[in-house]
Amino acid sequence: MNGPLHFRCENVVRMSNTVNAYWLRLLDSDRYDECDYGKHLLLKYPDAENRVQRRSYSIAGRPDKGLVEIAVKRQPGQGVSASIHQSLTPNSMLIVDEVSGTLTGKSLLRYCSVLMVCGGVGVTLPLGLARGLAALSDRGVEVPNVHLIVCVPQLGDLIYFTELLALQARYQWLTVATFVTQERVRAGIPYLMSGRPDPVELADRIAVPEALVVCGSAPFVVDWERKLLRTFPDAVILNQHRANLEDARTWKASPGSPERLCTFSLADSNRLVTGSRDDTLLQTLEANGVLIPNQCRMGVCGRCSVRLIEGEVESSSEIGLTNLEREKGCRLACCSRPVGETVTLAL
Repeated sequence: MNGPLHFRCENVVRMSNTVNAYWLRLLDSDRYDECDYGKHLLLKYPDAENRVQRRSYSIAGRPDKGLVEIAVKRQPGQGVSASIHQSLTPNSMLIVDEVSGTLTGKSLLRYCSVLMVCGGVGVTLPLGLARGLAALSDRGVEVPNVHLIVCVPQLGDLIYFTELLALQARYQWLTVATFVTQERVRAGIPYLMSGRPDPVELADRIAVPEALVVCGSAPFVVDWERKLLRTFPDAVILNQHRANLEDARTWKASPGSPERLCTFSLADSNRLVTGSRDDTLLQTLEANGVLIPNQCRMGVCGRCSVRLIEGEVESSSEIGLTNLEREKGCRLACCSRPVGETVTLAL
């Protein structure tokens, strides 16, 4: 383990009413190669009550040598995102526990066609991957054909819109379509449309993708993964900690399988509860009235961490955990499912 990285904020760019982009200078210059497009910075930052929290943000870009770019949407309340918007200014210092993730532009080179679907600020990961692929393409590397669908509620929520159009104009392998779901858009603009995209109609217009990348809020991701797997059953879904074909096929096999029961032993209370191996640990705990802290429900914020004492689980993401926490047996309840018939957890 290389230890934490140190950054200094150099620039703040207002992207929309709720989203800022931050350009961060890596002070540990010899480790810049770790900060590849699409990876995540596991950032330490105090919330409004000055409690240090960990949050994970996609590396959307590398504006210059030694610089990385992240985008932060201000969420309601007094959490970390609100604190970042209020206090992260040029010359502010930041500590990053680690750079995590396996899904980068280079990891996509094994595929011929990739479909990316994102909602809102979730565009930062596809943008980072597209920027990474563009850098590879400029060096003469053959990259996959990429179809990117961006969904936002209102026109005012569009971020990085002109850059995505410019990338599409420059590179033949990239196609971008943006949908505004809650506001009317004038007809006749081929790259900007009203309403919600239909995966079935999409299948008639694009090449069948070998790989899928879905980013956004937890409900958005769950809904779109189901739709896309029905439309493109042979495609694999990739995320930050599952960027290879074999792991993706293993994970994809569980939806739709018959319900299989698992007994959960809760070490803190000596309580036994029962749930399905097709549900996440968080879903089972909540269904049994066991409430644990959680926020993003997609493996990023790290708040739903539990410790696995006995048994086995498979996790689709560990972004919100440090290496030390993983070594201690911590798992993210929102995106971990039991493998066997019993597991023992410490909450």
